Amino acid sequence: MKYLLPCITAFFIILSTELYSQSAPLLYKDQSSTINSIISFEKTPETQNSIIEIINYIDKTYADIPEKIKNGNRLTIFFDPAHGKDHTGEWRGITTNRIGVTGLPEEYYSIFYSRKLYNLLKSNNFIEIVTSKDFQDVLDGKSESYHYLKFAQTVSMASDAGAFLIIAQHLNNVSIFNKADGRINIPGIHMARDKQNRLLLKNIKGSYSGFLTLYNKFDASGFSREYALNIKNSLVDKGYTPNNWEYGAVGDDRFTYYMDFPVSVIYENGFISNPEEEKKILDPYYMDGIVKSQYDTLLETLKKIYGVDITGSEAKIIDVNYNNRVEMLKLARIVIYYFKNAETIRAKKTIEAMSKYSKNADLADSVEYYSSVLKKITHSEALYKRGITQKNKKQYKSARKSFTAAVANLDSNAIYNGYKARYNNELGQNRGKKTLASKSSETPQSGKRKESSIIINTSPITKPVIITMEEGTSIKQAIIDALNPDKESLERIENKMLNYKKVKWVKYKKWSKKHKKNINAWKKTTEDFKFKTGIYIVNLDKNLNILKADSVSSVYLNPDKYQNQQYLKNSYFENTELEKNI
Repeated sequence: MKYLLPCITAFFIILSTELYSQSAPLLYKDQSSTINSIISFEKTPETQNSIIEIINYIDKTYADIPEKIKNGNRLTIFFDPAHGKDHTGEWRGITTNRIGVTGLPEEYYSIFYSRKLYNLLKSNNFIEIVTSKDFQDVLDGKSESYHYLKFAQTVSMASDAGAFLIIAQHLNNVSIFNKADGRINIPGIHMARDKQNRLLLKNIKGSYSGFLTLYNKFDASGFSREYALNIKNSLVDKGYTPNNWEYGAVGDDRFTYYMDFPVSVIYENGFISNPEEEKKILDPYYMDGIVKSQYDTLLETLKKIYGVDITGSEAKIIDVNYNNRVEMLKLARIVIYYFKNAETIRAKKTIEAMSKYSKNADLADSVEYYSSVLKKITHSEALYKRGITQKNKKQYKSARKSFTAAVANLDSNAIYNGYKARYNNELGQNRGKKTLASKSSETPQSGKRKESSIIINTSPITKPVIITMEEGTSIKQAIIDALNPDKESLERIENKMLNYKKVKWVKYKKWSKKHKKNINAWKKTTEDFKFKTGIYIVNLDKNLNILKADSVSSVYLNPDKYQNQQYLKNSYFENTELEKNI
């Protein structure tokens, strides 16, 4: 009997394998030797099944586009809503500070652009648009309201529809700062609030403007990149200004659906935080020019890469070899699958298979990108393995440093999540930490603004002064704004600021008779200090001499720490003036 049991067990293992092979998904098309090798290398049914599903989706969606259109099928595009309303019924443009200079949420602008592009796309008999039901009503002009989709929902709906491409109409803005007139980035000194709703002064030096298209960095076929570059060239030819971030076409891998969906782009049509550009963004002529380029270059890119011309009433097929691009898409999706499951060795072998396409200029960028991801992971894995060795030797402090370094080496890209989870598990990050509930109770809530947080108190003259120098503002006016002093004090402080010299301590070598060698010594030096446009923290003594002055890019409006009559109403001279009035 004891010999019979292993035989029975072996029989059931063979039987279960045969049953799996019968239920496993069949390949949609014949595959290259490279793809067949990857499939056969996997011995576990679950992994092999997942890889076959990846390959089949790519083949069904991207392999035979010209033939499908010629046979009467349409190209499906998923139109992703830009943000939308949350469960409370509030626009996420408001709740997440995606607000224009006039206080309008990003969705307000996006609806205009989405409808215009949709009208062009739906007029093409070879294109089908799929989106959420409530956003479809918005596109059709039946509604002005829609709810946002999480990235996972977008990917799921687009995949279920067999979508070729995900698109989304967005508007850009900069700075985390809320202002009375909306989120704005015009240069100058502005009173603002940070993410914790704390008041501060911010010296904004730059002004952002221009369009950009975020393309899917994970798209190894090169379609997303080519499309974004075509949009940029078309709009520049029309006289539109590209954003200076890679001049209007930016490879992006930050968002989840970039990783989880093969081909996608986000249109960023301009900066609603820029007053001049915000006006142009709402100009119908400006809108039409942008949207027409998005539509025309989509068709142009399809023609160039997949050899299908759908610009007219009849589709025209052009002889273009796109097999390498489809192969690269498959390999890239398999690599992502391995990375998400922290399977480095298999990912490496697949990237090596991708490398044979690196001589193709259109595909080289993708090979380089995936190789760079692998390089970063390989370094973290080495640190992790070193940590395991140290832990086994009971060198716990050293092991913790290695695990921490392994996590720190990886950025916030979701592709690293599987690895970071492994390293953090070793670190035991949740041990001894405060609960999320206790943390949230200690964190200032951004939605609850306390206007009484600035308490008007008088200040001693020695409390540091916040002095702001706007463009074209004189030192005298800056002092009046900051302190509102009497005439005699104003003249004295102005004179001290005009003649202020910054004290610095400089290290130098000095011969020591005692030690009979050069030793380090310090000497006091002064250098001219000019009060130009910007924010300054100035320390005065009781005689109104300047003890110290520093230029800062921003400063929190803390009345217990600083004095300023313009913003805090707590100047030392305000105190003396009140006493005189009494």
